[in-house]
Amino acid sequence: MDQGFEGLVAQISNVVKVSEYDAHLFATELYGHGIESLTDADGLFNINFQLAGSSPVWDRLFIAAIKDCLLVQSDPRNWVSEEEADWLIDKISRGPTGPIASEVDLLLQVIRYAEGVPERLGIFALEAACARITFLGKAVAEDVERVRRALIVPAGERSNWITAHEADLLVQTNDLVAHALNDPSWNDLFARAIANRLMARAHPDPASQPELLSREHWIGDMRPEPGTFLEDVRSAFTEDGWFHQISRDEAKAQAARQVARDSALREADVSVDDEAAWFLARVGADKSVSLAERALIDFLKVEAPGFAQGLAIAA
Repeated sequence: MDQGFEGLVAQISNVVKVSEYDAHLFATELYGHGIESLTDADGLFNINFQLAGSSPVWDRLFIAAIKDCLLVQSDPRNWVSEEEADWLIDKISRGPTGPIASEVDLLLQVIRYAEGVPERLGIFALEAACARITFLGKAVAEDVERVRRALIVPAGERSNWITAHEADLLVQTNDLVAHALNDPSWNDLFARAIANRLMARAHPDPASQPELLSREHWIGDMRPEPGTFLEDVRSAFTEDGWFHQISRDEAKAQAARQVARDSALREADVSVDDEAAWFLARVGADKSVSLAERALIDFLKVEAPGFAQGLAIAA
């Protein structure tokens, strides 16, 4: 790192709160000197630890500078190497507090605009977004959107639908903030993401319906009208293969298909409370139903009548 850049970093490090004018000045100076190495970028991470959130202009500067360093100034361009992924993960994991919002946003920006990144960086982005929620003790709208983006943005060869690890992270996060004053968007995202995982597991051949089961379809647009989100799957529950990957027992899978079909046909007679009790008893949950879990039950009831009962028999 040259002397001019060192001096600029030292100057910024002495600032407690950055004004919009200062942020623009720093931006001009930083880009004038150039941020061409991870050593240079180390200095910005140290500054961001002090100034993060003090000004939207600073946050945008920090994100743009590190993103350019990784995707423009290093070879191969627009790719994140294994070394760079390790460096990013180490920098964002270093603090005793939860991940800083601008650092999670940086991760999401890098993954979105890179032509290729190691898959573990995408997994870490979701872990960091969830960690912000657990550290704050509640899910605010901005962090829910970060979780959604971490689930949507491609990273490596991730599955077309929500993976077991991703679903586990969401469940663990919800368990820790289940009774907090969460933004309602958390319940909706949780319901859609977990339902996507359950549907993909229960489907006899999920690869045969890549668009219907894609994570983009389930959580890319959070506004479809209730009851129009999925194609009508109730008639498909009688087909061979449904629920087999969950039960691993054909007799149980067949019973699950029959219960799912019968329940779908008489959906008007099944109350939400009955469905919740049925579902949670079978999957072994010995706790009250959280708002996010109830949103999941409601979602399945509207979009795939009978599916929850079939899942309960297969589990």
